[in-house]
Parts: sequence; C-alpha cells; structure tokens
Amino acid sequence: EESSISNEGVIADGTLSARVYNYGIIEGGTFHESVYNERSEAGAGTIAGGTFTDYVNNARTGTISGGTFNDGGNNNSVDSSGTITGGTFNVGVNNGGTIEGTGTFNASVQNQRGGGIILSGTFGGEISYNHNIIRGGTFSGALSNDGTIEGGTFSGAVTTTEGGIIEGGTFTRSSSVASNDDGTIAGGTFEGSVTNGDPDWNGAVIIGGTFKSTVTNYDVIEDGVFSSVVINEESGTIGGSTFVRSSIVKNKGAIVGGTFDGTVQNEQTGSIADSQSTSPILNGKVTNYGAIGGGFFALPIICEGGTVSASTFPVHTALTGLSIAETANAELVASFEKDSEETNCFMLKAAEGYQLPDAIAVSLGSADAPELAAGTDYTYDAATGAVAIKKGAASGPLLLTASGVPVVAPAPEPAPPTPDSRPPTSDAKLLAATGDSAIPTVVAGIALLAAGALAASAAARRNRRTHRR
Repeated sequence: EESSISNEGVIADGTLSARVYNYGIIEGGTFHESVYNERSEAGAGTIAGGTFTDYVNNARTGTISGGTFNDGGNNNSVDSSGTITGGTFNVGVNNGGTIEGTGTFNASVQNQRGGGIILSGTFGGEISYNHNIIRGGTFSGALSNDGTIEGGTFSGAVTTTEGGIIEGGTFTRSSSVASNDDGTIAGGTFEGSVTNGDPDWNGAVIIGGTFKSTVTNYDVIEDGVFSSVVINEESGTIGGSTFVRSSIVKNKGAIVGGTFDGTVQNEQTGSIADSQSTSPILNGKVTNYGAIGGGFFALPIICEGGTVSASTFPVHTALTGLSIAETANAELVASFEKDSEETNCFMLKAAEGYQLPDAIAVSLGSADAPELAAGTDYTYDAATGAVAIKKGAASGPLLLTASGVPVVAPAPEPAPPTPDSRPPTSDAKLLAATGDSAIPTVVAGIALLAAGALAASAAARRNRRTHRR
C-alpha cells in the first residue's frame, strides 16, 4: 500500500517520496509524489513554497501562493479549484478556481468552464485554453478561447471558437486573432492582425473594438474603429463601424453601412449599397470596379469599369446675395439615379437688397468642372427661385453658382418747402429810426405800400405836366 503523510502543521524542508495530504502549510521541501492541498477542521491547506514533481491538487478551499511545479516524467499537472496567487508552474494547470497575483505559468493553462477566473499572472505556455473568464494577465503563448476575454495583454495567437467572446484586452503587434465559428469581438485594442470568421461558417461578428492592423473579414462587421487595412472577403458584410482617414478598405463583399474617411476600393465582386436600416457614408477616395447602388459619397467616384446605379452626393454653393431655403436634410445633398427623370428640388432666396438673378450655373464638383445643361439637366425659375436638377444628371458632387442682382433704390424727390425753410425777407432797410431792430412784418408791409403809393402819385403829376405843354 502506498504510504501517505497527513500534514496539519508546517513542512519547511526535506525530501518526501510519499503522498502528502496538506491541511497546514508547506513552506519548503521536495515532493516526489502527489500532493493534495485541502481543508480540515484545523484549517485550509496552503502551499507557500517547495518543489513538486508529481500531481498536485489544490482543493476549493486551498491556496497556492508559491512553490515550483515541475514535470517529473509522470505527465503530471496541477488541478486547482481553489486560489493560486503565486508560484512557478512548468506543468499544465487546470484552473477551476481563481488565478491572481504574480504566478508564472510556463505550460498550458486550461481555465475551466463554470468556475475558472484569471485575474492576473504571467502565462507563457504554448497552448492555453479559456473556457470561462479572463479579466487580466499577460499571455505570450497561443490561446484558444471559447469563453470570455474581458482584459489582459496578449502577444501570441488567439483563436476564438464555439461562441467565444472578446470584450476587452490589449492584443500587441506580435499577436494574431482569429474569431471563428460563432465568435464575437465586442471590444479590445488590436495592434496585430485579426481574422473574423471563415468562408465555410458564417457566424462570427465584430461589434466593437479598436483595430490598428490588417483585418480580414469573412462574416460580419457591425461596429468598431479601424485605422489600417480591412479586407472584406466575398462572403463578408460591413454593416457599420468607423474607418478613419488612414484606413484602406478592399471590398470584395458587401458594404451596407459605416463611415469611411479613408480609401475604399470596391473590387469586381464588391457592392456598396443602402440597407433597410443603414446607409454607408464615404468621405474619402472611392475607386469602383464593382457595383454601387447607394450610399453617400463626398467625392466623385472613380469608376474603373464598375457601375453606379444610385448614390447621393453633396451640393456645394457659391452664392452672392442669395441663400438656399431650408431642406429636409441637415446638409444639402442630391440623389443620383441612373437615367432617372425625377428631380432634386431646391429654392433660392434673395437676401435683403437683392433680387433673384435671371440665370444660375450648376456644375459637377467645382467651378472648373463640366457644367450641367440648363433646360436639359436642370431648370431654374427666375420668378420663384425654384431649382430642379435631374437625378439622372447628378452623377457627382454639385456646385450651384449664382449672384443676386442688387436692387437700386430711386432717388428721393425733394421735399416741398415749409414756412421755416423759405428764404428770410431782408430787413436791412427796414430798421426802426431809433435803433437797429428789424421792423415788425406788419409795419414793414405798411411802409412798403406807402412807398408804392407815393411813387405812383409822383408819376401821375409828371404825366399831367407833360400833357399841359
């Protein structure tokens, strides 16, 4: 019968070749047989040191805070449903409890479903498995995840399968992430490459995260921030997300949503269109080899053999003394529909001091671009200011140029004179004998009449004398 040792005290040193049931403390020693770190009425077992070359079981109430765990040639491992806060593990660890603290794990770690939680530690094993929750720790080896990663730093290959979720964590430049089957990426910072899904099983999705390196998408991208190359394969769909100015999207599949401030290359098998609930916004350069059937494009589309059947473009204005009446859209836009006779309608308003012009100009993109034909591509009503641009002609950003006509006001008529504005009568000769005050108006009038009468009497006397001669 195999011998065993039951410890409820302290083992500080020695070489033990018998099985050990530890209910006390192991601080040192070399153990060549199995060790069971358990709990008794005397207390919970603690492994704080020692060297172990065979199987170790850390029970739910047990603690491993130190020690070195080596492979003794018996394919041994450490099974823990308790707590590990330290130690160096050169053999595999099956964790159904909690790993925290400063432990170093140089072999595979399996974080068991239903109980295993990793909060911290250094993990360098070639292959580790997460079936439950990782909230912290540094992982430099390969990791297979069908549980949940909420945090931690990863510099090796991470594969998410069978409904595994990545909600957080930092994935360094040397890392690679493959989210397969029904895997979900909901958060985290990814500085290394990411592959979302595979062509044979459409179930993987990206709904969050920051991506700084190449992303290859076979399934669905709904949200996230992308600043590098994104390859959307034929089976892939981009339904949302933000693609910053430095991003390059090579689309072989479908784009039905998202904001693209970088470059988009729509390949021969690629399509860009609106969905029932989303519409892509493309603010950067777009080269089209495939099919475009919707979306907003801030710049002209560069067609390299591709087709455009529908899209929306901005309407820029160069107006003097005029404005555009408020529209239903927050921004001025015009819809393009190939060969459509329907129109985009706008209304010019004259500012105060101006009136509507007799004619306007509409061009594609800029003042130097080709002008649309008045009467054919668009109409303008100078009486009302109504502008109607055919959707079939609005094949790029539009520039509407117009100048209001200044209204010249007629010169005002002179106002009729008022009593106060008539030239004053000279009173210089009508001064009172006793001073230099002006003679009152009535007196002056009497004086003038008297003077007139005297002059008439003198003239009559001269005439009589003449007749007498």
